[in-house]
Amino acid sequence: MIAIEPSLTHMRTVNLLLRLKTLSLVGCIALAGAPEAQSQPPAQSELVIRATTRMVAVDVVVTDRDGHPVTDLTKNDFTILEDARPQTIATFSASSPPVSGSRQGLPPLLPQHVTTNRPDVIEGDDHIAVLLLDGLNTPIQSQQYLKQQMLKWLAGHLDPHRKLAVVVLSERLAVLQDFTSNPEFLKAALERYQTSSAAVARNGGERDLSSTEITAPEISLPSQAVGGPAPTTSDPTMPATSGGSSDTIQNDIAYMMRRFEKNAANFARDVRVSITLDALQQIARYLAGQRGRKSLLWFSTGFPIAVTGINPEDMATARTYGDKLRATTNLLNDAHVAIYAIDASGLLVGNLSDPSQSGRDANGRIALTVEANRKLSNEDFARMTTSDTLERAAADTGGRFFHGNDIANSIAISLQDSSSYYLLGYYPSNKKFDGRFRQVRVKLNRPGLTIRSRQGYFAIEPSQGQKNGKQNDFKAAISSNVLPSTQVTFMARALPPARNTDLVVEFAVDSSTVSFETVAMTEGTASPVARKNCNLTFEVQAYTREGKFVKAAVQEANADLELQSYERVLKQGVPMKVPISLAPGNYVLHLGVRDNHTGLFGTAEIPAEIGKN
Repeated sequence: MIAIEPSLTHMRTVNLLLRLKTLSLVGCIALAGAPEAQSQPPAQSELVIRATTRMVAVDVVVTDRDGHPVTDLTKNDFTILEDARPQTIATFSASSPPVSGSRQGLPPLLPQHVTTNRPDVIEGDDHIAVLLLDGLNTPIQSQQYLKQQMLKWLAGHLDPHRKLAVVVLSERLAVLQDFTSNPEFLKAALERYQTSSAAVARNGGERDLSSTEITAPEISLPSQAVGGPAPTTSDPTMPATSGGSSDTIQNDIAYMMRRFEKNAANFARDVRVSITLDALQQIARYLAGQRGRKSLLWFSTGFPIAVTGINPEDMATARTYGDKLRATTNLLNDAHVAIYAIDASGLLVGNLSDPSQSGRDANGRIALTVEANRKLSNEDFARMTTSDTLERAAADTGGRFFHGNDIANSIAISLQDSSSYYLLGYYPSNKKFDGRFRQVRVKLNRPGLTIRSRQGYFAIEPSQGQKNGKQNDFKAAISSNVLPSTQVTFMARALPPARNTDLVVEFAVDSSTVSFETVAMTEGTASPVARKNCNLTFEVQAYTREGKFVKAAVQEANADLELQSYERVLKQGVPMKVPISLAPGNYVLHLGVRDNHTGLFGTAEIPAEIGKN
């Protein structure tokens, strides 16, 4: 570890934590950690006035005909349309790459027994990007080519002002290298990367389940076992019928076998898609607290946005992942993360142009038959739907989609593309937040320029986060904690406890990352007194060093603060103490704070040692 002099941010961090023991807020007993007060139900409010008005933030990248960023635009050059209705731009800012030769200092060191998920401490830069190597959805041969291309790019294109992190997706998300601008660290991480095919991907159902692969079983049946006359067809590769009362029992069995195989394949694909989208959501929460526009370079061959086909069993087992993908890209948009999807397969040839194929079947016959045409059609359809997923994810988040063999150049363009951008904010004229998707379009008053931005958002009321039934997302994020969530930021301290006492985790939550609702309280007086309501959930999960879960402790903080206490909380943070009783030993504590008004949360972890009595 490099020893550096503590910075001013470091000193503020330590002072904030030291104030936890002496911090006493009038009217905030529920937040101070007194067990008696926490067990009391909060006072009932007669009137709740939502002080939060949602502002939609849109980051915009503008380039000229040569692909170079345009940096001299003003607020008057932009027009924002929501569902085709013009909106008033309330905020405007421009971000440019750092000046050559400038260098930001190292992030502050944390004292012992202290942890945080604050981006300025764990990352220390606002020009960052994540490289996601998707081994779950990418064939092994494409992974090997991708690794070579990334090392080629790293050899001469790394910008020292940008910090990169490398993560890999298999059955789960794993970090190969945390944020760094050191090319040697990144090179070592890529060289450590071993191409592999995850079990769920191997069972991902990419087999051809056409009617000719699973033939009708050879069964000796009496004549009365026939459900109808044997149909005929001019196409010998087509099944006689698609199953049903007019079909033979043999064909019924074959149809059910094909449908079972198709369902099994689709189930494996469902799992693969779920893991992939969950990983993208983890990355979104990880980058949410970081300033500015972030880039996610997603190297993958993708997954189909829809699964269907032309055979009867295809129709019976069809499904689509469009809604799930849009919900994920909406979370990425809220975190200002743009996807740059790079097709890891490159420009692959199909069966028709494959030089290894002679054009004849096993019996030496010309293979250009109806069956060959069907295989080509299925191949083109699968490639189109898979590429469409990557392209749609990039377009929805204001990024780009790359399909070609020069992956190294695609990486360089992706990073350069997000070095300069504009951030526009507006308050929607439509105040009815009904949860529906609203289309957002940004137009330029200057001709000849290319613009990229998010495609829209879901109009969800901020206070609906408490009722959205996603508490399980919070608990799952704490338990895995591969990447800390930074939607709600906090600092925490876990000092070794004295003998025969519980370990106490002291939290200090950044009040700028949580919501406060304005509440009018009657309290038996003629005139109501305005208060600010804060509703948080604190959770501590203890694990052994080997990763085995031991126990968890949860505290709820639901308090109505008087204005004086509220102003103090805004300056000093929201404090909370969570005790947890543990036997002597070494542990890793997974920490989490959830804002129950919005459903946003933050996570972190810290080691803890409990001495013997």
